[in-house]
Amino acid sequence: MNVVVTETYEEMSVAAANVIAEQLKAKPDSVLGLATGTTPIGLYAELVRACDAGEISFANAQSFNLDEYRGLPGTHDQSYRYFMQDNLFDHVDIDVEKTHVPDGSMEDAQAACDAYEQAIAQAGGVDMQLLGLGHNGHIGFNEPYDSFPVTTHCVELTESTIQANSRLFDSVDEVPREAYTMGIGTIMKARKILLVVNGAGKAEIVRDVLRGPVVPQVPASILQLHPDVTVVLDKEAAALLQDSMHARWHEKGKRMIISGGKVFSGAGFDARDVYVEGGVFAEEPIGECSPGQTIDASGCRVIPGLIDVHFHGAMGHDFCDAEDEGIAAIARYEASQGVTALFPTTMTLPEERLVPIVASIAEHSVADDEAAIVGINMEGPFISPGKVGAQNPSYVRGATMGEFERWQEAARGKIKLIDVAPEEPGNLEFIREAAGRVRVSLAHMCADYETAAAAFDAGARHMTHLFNAMPGLHHREPGPIAAAADRCDVACEIIADGVHIAPSMVRLAFSLFPERMILISDSLRACGLGDGTFELGGQLFTVHGNRATIENGSLAGSVSSVMACLRTAVTKMGIPLSDAVRAATMTPAKALGISGERGSIAPGKIADAVVLDEGLQVKHVVLRGKLLF
Repeated sequence: MNVVVTETYEEMSVAAANVIAEQLKAKPDSVLGLATGTTPIGLYAELVRACDAGEISFANAQSFNLDEYRGLPGTHDQSYRYFMQDNLFDHVDIDVEKTHVPDGSMEDAQAACDAYEQAIAQAGGVDMQLLGLGHNGHIGFNEPYDSFPVTTHCVELTESTIQANSRLFDSVDEVPREAYTMGIGTIMKARKILLVVNGAGKAEIVRDVLRGPVVPQVPASILQLHPDVTVVLDKEAAALLQDSMHARWHEKGKRMIISGGKVFSGAGFDARDVYVEGGVFAEEPIGECSPGQTIDASGCRVIPGLIDVHFHGAMGHDFCDAEDEGIAAIARYEASQGVTALFPTTMTLPEERLVPIVASIAEHSVADDEAAIVGINMEGPFISPGKVGAQNPSYVRGATMGEFERWQEAARGKIKLIDVAPEEPGNLEFIREAAGRVRVSLAHMCADYETAAAAFDAGARHMTHLFNAMPGLHHREPGPIAAAADRCDVACEIIADGVHIAPSMVRLAFSLFPERMILISDSLRACGLGDGTFELGGQLFTVHGNRATIENGSLAGSVSSVMACLRTAVTKMGIPLSDAVRAATMTPAKALGISGERGSIAPGKIADAVVLDEGLQVKHVVLRGKLLF
């Protein structure tokens, strides 16, 4: 993210206009995403001047505006179509037929939104999207919600937005109550984004957007996950950024102190301070230590950074896309949620797809604001065709060491967990041979008690998403869950998102497997976004609320982060906080062989920590010894 701070509004407008001008010069047929409001007026005036002077041309360009009031025709003097004509289109050499604004006069809201999305797609997508910023962090009319809306949609405006826009109407009663707006997903697909903000009244929200956590309650915070964002601010809007930028990194050679909180000890919470030095947790100093950065955790809980051993994607990206930008976006999002160590998880796919997927993960270079990638989880293709769930049955096959070794070579040895259905021909033999090289998990299976027990005897030590895609417990046919419960060396994953498993069964699982439960998200690319249709392993799935299903109704995975699952387990399922934290930190670290460096707050371990407020919301994240926010 490139942040440019100017002295005045006028300088800000010129600087932002120059960014758009350079885009037009580099690509004369650019597709521009445009915005309205008072902020870009000076920018548009500068573009008009540059066009008049022959410095730039809009002749081959086309545009798509962010939004439009529902119910206002384009001829209304407060419509955004009218605004664009008045401030830009009527004064430059753009073809008006190539300028697009949502049709506020269409009565069928869904048809209007679908038509706009289709038009953007037909244009090849947006090359550069211009954005302003609302006082509550909205971009377009994407107001604070519990998730990020995906595509163009119709929204009810919040009272704060209505009041803010009433200055442009004769009275607040004349302000429309609904609008059409590009969704966050549509905005994030733009190849470049330009955010322009001015005024002291926006300073606090600018700080929250650029330096705070990525949360849908601050819609523009998602821009932190985009690979190419330029932010142009006047000095008043940037006033609170300087202090927050200095606070992000503690001074070299000095200690960070997380003070006043109750710190997770493994069995409970102790009131003590946490010391960080050189990227690791440090011993409590004897006597005085060099002063450094202090994080006030008063009234909060301090826990280790969470570890997700099983998840597929987030924020519109999936690891199986094998795209480095997508991997980075997922890792940045997870870090912002307090998930600091990741095991990207694959799907049941052909070998020619899986090899480049694991290679792309292994080759990814983790940035300072990204969660660490500490291993790879292969969920399929060595599963049962009778329990595929949302996996593609066309690619299910028997396990072979040859294929596994080719994956592992491409993955540079980073595959740490592999799923196997033990009842399938040849798979038990595979478990015996592979168990010394990789952790084997029983998954997507039809196995009975005896077969599962044999698999554990052969070396399997893990069960994937307990209860899901496996036979359940029965008093005469106990099945694989009972086989795992009979042992003390098998850890079991569970998805506590409030959809996959009933609360009573989650409580039962924690009772059956004390200190052996692993909270996972099993999150999909839709995680962090709103309702919509998405792709998973070559199949489409649909999200409604917190439920994601494929066409046959089977659950596809979750749309919650593992931090959200922890919160749900504690607040809605009755799992003690200590047990839930252990299941997302210490237990997965031990199971996957990384407990020497992660999973607890102990001297010498990597300093990943999360400060949670009383409602278990993330307040601060320390990532590898540096304050992320």
